[in-house]
Amino acid sequence: MALQVGLNVTEVDGRAAPAPAAANTSIAAFAGRTRRGVPGQAVRITGLDQFVDRFGGDHPDGFLPAAVSGFFLNGGREATVVRVIGAGSVAARATLNDRQGAPAATLRVTAGHRGVADPGVWAHALRLDVRDDPQAAGRFRLIIRLQDPSTGAFPVVETWPALSLEPGTRDYAPDRLNHPVTGSRFVTLAALGSAIPAVVSGVALAGGAEPAAAAGDLIAALRAFDTVSVQLLAIPDAHLLATAGEVQVARTAMDYAAARGDCMYVGSAPDRGHPATVVPRSAADYNQTVAAYTEAVKQYATQFQGAKVYGALYTPWILVADPAGVGAAPVRFVPPEGHVMGVYARTEQERGIHKAPAGDAATVRGALSLAASFGQGEHDDLVRTGRTNAILSPGGRAPAVAASRTLSTDPRWQYVGVRLLFNFVKSSLRDGLRFVRQEPHTDALRRMVKFNVVTPFLLGLRRTGAFGSDPADKVFTVKCDAENNPPANVDLGLFTVEVFFFPSRPAETVQIIVGQQPGGGTAAEA
Repeated sequence: MALQVGLNVTEVDGRAAPAPAAANTSIAAFAGRTRRGVPGQAVRITGLDQFVDRFGGDHPDGFLPAAVSGFFLNGGREATVVRVIGAGSVAARATLNDRQGAPAATLRVTAGHRGVADPGVWAHALRLDVRDDPQAAGRFRLIIRLQDPSTGAFPVVETWPALSLEPGTRDYAPDRLNHPVTGSRFVTLAALGSAIPAVVSGVALAGGAEPAAAAGDLIAALRAFDTVSVQLLAIPDAHLLATAGEVQVARTAMDYAAARGDCMYVGSAPDRGHPATVVPRSAADYNQTVAAYTEAVKQYATQFQGAKVYGALYTPWILVADPAGVGAAPVRFVPPEGHVMGVYARTEQERGIHKAPAGDAATVRGALSLAASFGQGEHDDLVRTGRTNAILSPGGRAPAVAASRTLSTDPRWQYVGVRLLFNFVKSSLRDGLRFVRQEPHTDALRRMVKFNVVTPFLLGLRRTGAFGSDPADKVFTVKCDAENNPPANVDLGLFTVEVFFFPSRPAETVQIIVGQQPGGGTAAEA
């Protein structure tokens, strides 16, 4: 570059390296039954209103809407939802005739979203009106109305003016309503002719069907999360299956989380025979029921325990308000995983990713009561033997998550906070070291990675308490030098950086020692 006479300023990168950005945390992934939605499509939502708008809100035959609601109620900020349907599901449809002397079908209207079919019976609540457009001669207006379940009325949800059925025109109805970005959120269109449809009112869509999803359908939905960033995974509708399918879905979800390496499955034990459904004759009967329920939970959890399991289980189910319910008290028992994942998110925001999502602050918002009340003995047995975390309400206080165990039998990985912290560090360093690719593999590059990138990142975590209070050189080690990058590896294009750290662990068991000491009285010689 030629320099000009006078002052010249040139910007260079210098010896600085890109600082690794903290990876995403506490983004929840949900797969299961919803009232509506394009099947198999991962949809990002940042609030309950978005979920209702896209997936239709409460579902009386599924647990996923309650889980999503509990997630946001307890502090969750972002989730990705995948709708799962059973084989043989069909989208409702209606056919509109033209206005010729011998009417013929001219337009097929199918329940859908942005050009893709949306199966199920939800669309039976849609009504279609066709009107001449007073502002565009030879064009028609399609009005879409959706029934309000609380009032029974059919308010207008979309109006599409100046439509035409002449292919190639700017107002061609199928092109406008099937557009993947600006199209209709309720229907898709298929032209059967070129004549505009007759003026009609209140045409209903019919023929929709949605058989229950099988285990294979729920498992197949996991593929939709492959290309999105999620850290917590739940499939509460696995509990709608028979025992074999329920176990198969949970085990596959844990394997999926482990294969990703940046995700953790959050599940719950089944509620079969939980004490809240039994009317005991005495306190002894209730205690016997709780003991049997505890044993059933332990047996269920044992099936998933292993040395390095990326999963955690919670019990019991919780009683929540059910807007889709009927009767004087519309409530229902639901699996707690959605609410617990919200507690994960809230704890991470308030205290950091390393903090165990349990304790007095880990209250489960929205839980009206619990399906079982565990005594200290049952709780200790659940945690130590079943490696299952109980939700407790001691002394009538608000229900709270009381333990933070994973299903791992390896003491190094037995705490939820440790697993989440390692997932976070791995993801952050993976993304933060992308700049190293194709850089000349020199000692200068290794020193830059160690001292300018990885070490500052770990020091930042240490300041938050993730590694305890010991000096930095005692709680983490970074190795990136000629010893672990020998010439043979350099020739193969391999770059190795080793990161070891000591994660902080929760004070799970508190021992209080109380005793007497000698009194203050003394005797002295005169």
